[in-house]
Amino acid sequence: MNWSSFDSILFTLDKVILITYFVILVLAVLVERKVSSFVITVIVLTVANSVMTSLSPVMYQFSSQPGLIAKFSWYAGFALIDMMALFLLYKFHQLLNQNVCYVAQLVGMLFLAFATLQTARFIDRFVFHTDLLQQVYKYAIPVLNVTLVPIIVFFWLSEMRRTHRYTRMGTVQ
Repeated sequence: MNWSSFDSILFTLDKVILITYFVILVLAVLVERKVSSFVITVIVLTVANSVMTSLSPVMYQFSSQPGLIAKFSWYAGFALIDMMALFLLYKFHQLLNQNVCYVAQLVGMLFLAFATLQTARFIDRFVFHTDLLQQVYKYAIPVLNVTLVPIIVFFWLSEMRRTHRYTRMGTVQ
């Protein structure tokens, strides 16, 4: 596999990832049948990903215009969405009186990492004019998004198994 085919695979996965988050959300609601930390996390993740996927073409078109403000809108826009998602993630947990599960912590750290990466790339590119983070920025976001899907499914299934085992042991005694 060469790098150009790897590039095209990574960058066409946006919509597949969004659909996968939606499917996970539907499954989580059907399986959990109550508000849980995992359900809150997948809701915020799905909404944030939907917003980013739908705004990407508009933001790209605007940011391709000349001027620093246009370029700033791309990086700041995504960083703002990530920070809003992080805020909403923890605010919903607080409002709904939910303990923050491991998946919520992981997704929260990911939102923070994405916002940091957006900010660092803007500074690298337009303040220092170095492009040191070009390859990191180009690959880190799609790779992290792709790897997040199996990770959250794995930890959700692990949590369900642990909870089921605990419940089963509690009813036997």
